[in-house]
Amino acid sequence: MCLLSCFLHHAFFQSLMASDLISDGIEVLQLPVENDGEFVLCPGKQSWPELVGKPAEYAKQIIQKENPIVQDVKHLFSGMPKPLSYICGRVFLAVNFKLIVRVTPSMG
Repeated sequence: MCLLSCFLHHAFFQSLMASDLISDGIEVLQLPVENDGEFVLCPGKQSWPELVGKPAEYAKQIIQKENPIVQDVKHLFSGMPKPLSYICGRVFLAVNFKLIVRVTPSMG
């Protein structure tokens, strides 16, 4: 039974690929992608693992130097929730009470 229904499904329905729509002249939303296949919503560098263990003020300067789109750098102390909204130009620094970066800073 499954064989017959699978055959009929493939006979009457064709797969719809974004590349087919583009070649037909239909506009399709295309998200930019990095080389490793990770989706990128903002231009420039997205994370700074090398800043873990560095002072927050130093980290902020490096982040803004390496990605000029970053205008909003916020501190997150232990136990503070990180907002779920993703905003280009915003980076959170998870810091301890001495303002030392404890987690890899990333865009969002």
